[in-house]
Amino acid sequence: MTNIYENSAQRAWEAVLAKVKELEASGVKRAEISRKLGHKGRSAVTNWLEGTTTASNASFPDMLRYLDVLGLNIQDFLPSTPVIQRPAPYAPVEVVKGEDLPEIPVIGSTGAGNDVELFNASPSYWINILPQYMRPGLVGLIVEGDSMEPTVHKGAIVGIVPYDGSINEGGIYLVHRPPFGRTIKRIKMDEEGHLVMHSDNASYAPAIIPDEGYEKILMGRVVWVWQTL
Repeated sequence: MTNIYENSAQRAWEAVLAKVKELEASGVKRAEISRKLGHKGRSAVTNWLEGTTTASNASFPDMLRYLDVLGLNIQDFLPSTPVIQRPAPYAPVEVVKGEDLPEIPVIGSTGAGNDVELFNASPSYWINILPQYMRPGLVGLIVEGDSMEPTVHKGAIVGIVPYDGSINEGGIYLVHRPPFGRTIKRIKMDEEGHLVMHSDNASYAPAIIPDEGYEKILMGRVVWVWQTL
């Protein structure tokens, strides 16, 4: 599967750069454009226009801000043929298509945001899913890292339901890891009875969850993955 965020971000960046060029051509100073986009001085926009740096790898919140300030709609850059799948062995991959599909809010990304207000946060945008994947309290988060490759690709959207106090052995959970922020990990129990966070990407080492207070660390459970073929 391809990377939703990288593909979408590249197309969004091209639209952002085109808008920035239009603003400069109309007489708006680079310092003013930078200020509107949330940067101090003019160096960021100057680097963009001169090709020194790009913002295609900007964080999700930054890219949303650029699009919003410039009057662009993120929906225009999302993939047209997403698929959805439960994070379980041999779960079917289903194309998200049809009429009057339910919508769920995408409220940010892993690695960022206010954890306390996660499930009450204002949506960044909405995506359609198939009816059978709906759950009470369901929200979507964009995955920024690659620690759960190949199960969950960087840029995929995961469906999260609030943690209910139970743990499914081998299930994937949204974990709060100060000072690193939010991440998704597979939770297993070791031989000594400790809960351990595992990445599907072998490049990342497992980490033990403290026995006391683990219910404050586990924020939610991943119930599906939404990405592109």
